[in-house]
Amino acid sequence: MLWFRRQPETAASGGDSEAVVALPMGAAMDADIFRSKFSVLLGLFDENGGVDFYLEALGAKSQLFQELLGPGSIEALNRDGIENLLETVMPARKRLGTVLAQMEADRLAVAVRDLLYGRGGLEARMQGFMEALPADADEKSTRKTRRAGWDFAAELLHFRAPQRYPLMTRWVWDPSTLSGAVRELLPGGDSRTDIGLGGEPGLYEAARVWVAQQMAEEGVYREPQFTVDLFLAHAYADYMRAMSSGMGLMNADFGDRADPLEPVRKLLGIDGPRRGGGSRVKKVTLH
Repeated sequence: MLWFRRQPETAASGGDSEAVVALPMGAAMDADIFRSKFSVLLGLFDENGGVDFYLEALGAKSQLFQELLGPGSIEALNRDGIENLLETVMPARKRLGTVLAQMEADRLAVAVRDLLYGRGGLEARMQGFMEALPADADEKSTRKTRRAGWDFAAELLHFRAPQRYPLMTRWVWDPSTLSGAVRELLPGGDSRTDIGLGGEPGLYEAARVWVAQQMAEEGVYREPQFTVDLFLAHAYADYMRAMSSGMGLMNADFGDRADPLEPVRKLLGIDGPRRGGGSRVKKVTLH
């Protein structure tokens, strides 16, 4: 059964009883665009060994998050554990390594616990996590840190409880830049300037439910909490290819053009360790 058919529970704080309720999106996504992109994605899986590797990798990532962030283990969370999680979050690991190193270990662990299990609404807790990160003297750098903090918070929530929380990273949807995979599913998305979408968690849930419903209509019911992620990463990779065409940016940021699924793996943090081993969490300050 798809997760969105379960009866939502009512809760005012995080943990195992909180549910994100889908909100009206205010902009209709296009089923024809979905079918076109979904057909391409299925073809890529067929040509590259199937979807099993991707579902297993996402399941393993989620298992790591659950083991380190579950109710029975969250109190023992330390800096090494948080860095292990950050290693799998591509949008955040380049910027947050140095930032998190500036925080006392106890303060950092408390920020994560408050995000996952604290009082208040989900969006407020995500905002609180961002604001707990050290500010930089440079305002622009601080804004970038906060944005990376949102991505890290989004993945901490989603991969700890993938059925409960949609993936709310900026590459899924960024209301500040009106970009992301969601835009790629809107009719005329490339040229539209009237996208009236906010950034509430319920919007991400609405997009997730819509994609899962489209997949179900195509006969795909398997692990929608992860197959939706795969589809959205594929849709955003299409956008990145279009934006970087002829500029070499796709190679620099997402790998070899000869492997069209590598950007999907990188976006979802399941691309494996870098060549030669070692952490990919950056330990230098980036401005």
